[in-house]
Amino acid sequence: MDIAASLSKLADGMSSDEPMTANYSHTQPTLNSLEEVLAAVEQVQAKITDLPGHPGDYLRAMLKSFGTLARYMGDENYNYKDAVRDILEVELKEIPQENFDRLAQRIDAKLTEWGYTGTPYEKIAKWQDDKRIPADQVIATAERFLDKSRIYASKRVRKLPEGEGIDSVNPIQGVYWSGLSEYIGDYQGRLTFNIDRPWNVPTFACILTHEGYPGHHTYYTLWDYLYREGKLPMEAAYVLINSPINCLFEGAPEVAIHFLGWDDPREDTPEITAQEKEEIMVAKDIMDLQRMYQTNANYYYNAEGWSKEKVIEYMLSTGWYSEIEANNTFRYFSNRYKAIYYPCYYYGRWIIQAGYEAFPKERREEYFHIIYDIPQTNSTLIKAVREATGKSDFDPFQGI
Repeated sequence: MDIAASLSKLADGMSSDEPMTANYSHTQPTLNSLEEVLAAVEQVQAKITDLPGHPGDYLRAMLKSFGTLARYMGDENYNYKDAVRDILEVELKEIPQENFDRLAQRIDAKLTEWGYTGTPYEKIAKWQDDKRIPADQVIATAERFLDKSRIYASKRVRKLPEGEGIDSVNPIQGVYWSGLSEYIGDYQGRLTFNIDRPWNVPTFACILTHEGYPGHHTYYTLWDYLYREGKLPMEAAYVLINSPINCLFEGAPEVAIHFLGWDDPREDTPEITAQEKEEIMVAKDIMDLQRMYQTNANYYYNAEGWSKEKVIEYMLSTGWYSEIEANNTFRYFSNRYKAIYYPCYYYGRWIIQAGYEAFPKERREEYFHIIYDIPQTNSTLIKAVREATGKSDFDPFQGI
């Protein structure tokens, strides 16, 4: 915990945000240099070499990432792809064009059915404009969906302790991110949304469940509760930007709307209309497509050395990705510290979705227990899904 808290303190000037977003044990950092961190990493690694089972697998992955992060922070020439591999447990690569084409064709077919004309990307732009939320109505729209997601996340995914809640929902301008969930303690959260960027109703439903229920706020609150109950060990009772839990921590919120069944025609969801569900399904596909462009742009900039102008041009080339969004995305992944974190949205979405699909409907509670109640890295989660399902060939990153 001292290592994790100290890395957060030492990265304070390198990251645009505080890297440790939750620290349930309130451990204070005592290590004052990267050299001290690396020495502490070696000490702990020596203690856990033979630690068996899940705790050993988890801690060895975490300590490996700590060491890599400290070296990356101290060496501006550290290879980006190597750092992502050893910190996030992701082998970063370019997303194939056929993956874009497949998703674009599915979106195009639905928008054509709804009467939109033009190229696939022109149809996306027109549909988004039709569903646009005025900036002054973003917060009211958030509150409309918040109550529903809170009720049904509790019924279908994870119950939270008595007294939890969202303290406030707020607008903000001038930031690079779209939405932010902050944990303010005692099971209370605060949500903030960027009203500079264009929003539409079905997309906003996806973002709201990502930041709120059963996404980030659910995780923050549940992990605090589990720690207080003695069910979450201190060495896992925190959230650090740039660690092997990041794909889980962003991936489950990326799939949160699917956990609710709001994008699945096979699920009974009386709290939303059939039309709302169809629109959310299209919005989710468009968000996935956008995330693919963003993830490739990050890859081209940080791994291939493309210029700022070239990667922004790449993101804008579709004609439906706004200039505000493209520039905000660039501000995010061009920060050297946050650049490590950036791929966890895309890769996290696929590892969590693939795990969910590996379990039959009647065993979903078992999967939710694995991803909400037990500390996981990518490697431990893959192992847990393989063992629980008997699918020894489970590989969530194949073909993406």
